[in-house]
Amino acid sequence: MPRRLVRAEEPEEPEPQPEEPLLYNADAAARLLGGISTSMVYRLVQTKQLRPVKLGHRTMFTKEELQRFVKMKQRG
Repeated sequence: MPRRLVRAEEPEEPEPQPEEPLLYNADAAARLLGGISTSMVYRLVQTKQLRPVKLGHRTMFTKEELQRFVKMKQRG
């Protein structure tokens, strides 16, 4: 009886994980900060409590900056 060749199953590739954005706009920053308003985010920028990254006319925030702000608020 002739031998049958059995094709080995190819290993499944893991699903790519969605990349975290490098920058967040004011709406996303507001959500990440617990659902505050975007106007509060801009007020925090005006009072220099949040340091934005300006890209043309856009005001963006790094995750690290948002984390720094939260830690600062936790300390008092």
